[in-house]
Amino acid sequence: MITKPIKTNVITGFLGVGKTSLIKQLLANKPNDETWAVLVNEFGEIGVDASLINKTSRNDVFIKEVAGGCLCCAAGVPTQVAINQIIQRAKPDRILIEPTGIGHPQQIIKVLKAPHYQQVIDLKATLCLVDARKVADPRYHQHPIFIEQLCIADVVIANKSELYETKDQQALNDFLQQLQLRPVVVEARAHFSAPGLIHSLLEQLDKPQKMRINADVQLVNKSTLPKPSLLSAKSAMWEGEDKSSPKPLTANEIRCKTNQGDDFYSVGWLTGVAYCFEFEKLMSWFESFKRPWVLRVKAVMITADGILAVNMVDGQLTLAELDETMDSRVEIISSTQLDAQQLQAQLLGCLVV
Repeated sequence: MITKPIKTNVITGFLGVGKTSLIKQLLANKPNDETWAVLVNEFGEIGVDASLINKTSRNDVFIKEVAGGCLCCAAGVPTQVAINQIIQRAKPDRILIEPTGIGHPQQIIKVLKAPHYQQVIDLKATLCLVDARKVADPRYHQHPIFIEQLCIADVVIANKSELYETKDQQALNDFLQQLQLRPVVVEARAHFSAPGLIHSLLEQLDKPQKMRINADVQLVNKSTLPKPSLLSAKSAMWEGEDKSSPKPLTANEIRCKTNQGDDFYSVGWLTGVAYCFEFEKLMSWFESFKRPWVLRVKAVMITADGILAVNMVDGQLTLAELDETMDSRVEIISSTQLDAQQLQAQLLGCLVV
């Protein structure tokens, strides 16, 4: 039985703007006496972000990933099952929801505000991360998803501000005014390391969700909404099959998965622990994706030199070292369809011989 509604925040923003990095910082600085849960959704079928969030031995952080498409557009029974499983298993004090950067977050907001969640979810401020350098680019300011993410934001975080010119921040302010939006605007820099910034953002999390939801966005078909009370332990919604959890990967197995939607494409691979890659070959392969039509590359790879985390946005490649992983995984999101068979051959060519 749920005795107190769970504080819930949606953290949105376009591809590669720093949502996962922010969530890591929030988790690292959350109150010690609280249990937090994170629901991560990715457009690609593989799912990398949950591996990039530092999953320590702490038992006060619960992370669930739903890969393969927009959590927002799939905001019917499967999405509600994922949320309900988090509530049942983690019994969290707060839930952070990170929709895919190319998803429609208004839909997930509407689901969270549905009548059957009124006694379960206490929807708090929605945060939207944005790189102000991109606002002047028509590919962003004319993109309906980019606009939608800003329209639902109670707090807009202008991330990577150390890289801005004066005109960039002004462009963001002007665009918000053009959209007739008045969110709280916070500047963030250096991976959210500025003194007091995370404390300030933790305070923002507790503010109420109040930005408008456009009436022209239709809620999920009412016939898909569950009839039983979600407060009942016997509700079928608590016991739905968790289709987001694939069968375990064997040591010598490789899986390739693709997805497409909203004029975006993804291709990705999972490889078992028996596959070990050469660092230099992998770097050459990742460098080959510095093309205008490649929007994002994310990977966690087992190499002869250790476990490598890879992130590429706008042709900028960043690397980090991880402590452990159960497999290697890579996801590529592009604006044109890529040749999965050719890319897989290139990936396997990076193996240690």
